[in-house]
Amino acid sequence: MSVVEIRPPDPAGDAERMYALIERYRATLSQWMAGIVRPQSTADTEAFLRLQAEGNDEGRCAHRVILADGEIAGICSLHGISAAHRYARLGYWLADSHVGRGVMSQALTLLLNYAFEDLALHRVELGCAPENLRSCRVAERLGFKQEGELRDAQFLRGRFWNMRCYGLLADEWKNRT
Repeated sequence: MSVVEIRPPDPAGDAERMYALIERYRATLSQWMAGIVRPQSTADTEAFLRLQAEGNDEGRCAHRVILADGEIAGICSLHGISAAHRYARLGYWLADSHVGRGVMSQALTLLLNYAFEDLALHRVELGCAPENLRSCRVAERLGFKQEGELRDAQFLRGRFWNMRCYGLLADEWKNRT
């Protein structure tokens, strides 16, 4: 099993390696993530990472780089953090070379601990296409409950896709077995 860590992005230090990872796995990543096709250079990636770092500094989000055995493996994030409602949305992606080794589950466990303990959130939710089996399995493995499905809620690869909605409450996270 890999040693997994998460940390805030370092725009200047991470951009080149992050862009190379996106470029290498762009075909797989773009199947379910429209935004992943946007960075077309190291400079684009650095600008994106700077926006993530600014969001972290302002408390609007908690973007983290996933490291597996010291190597950049992907990103996990809490978006739309609402202190008033104690709520956030979860997003994540992982390079193919790290899939199937428990990396994402470990990284999200770290991020969810941060969400529920440090930020004192009450609810975290995520959405993914029902056909995105990897993402659905990660959510279910971590104890997220399927709460419904929105019809034609995402436009990817030239067509609309449904979005399966998952939610996880602080008590469910704390009492997981």
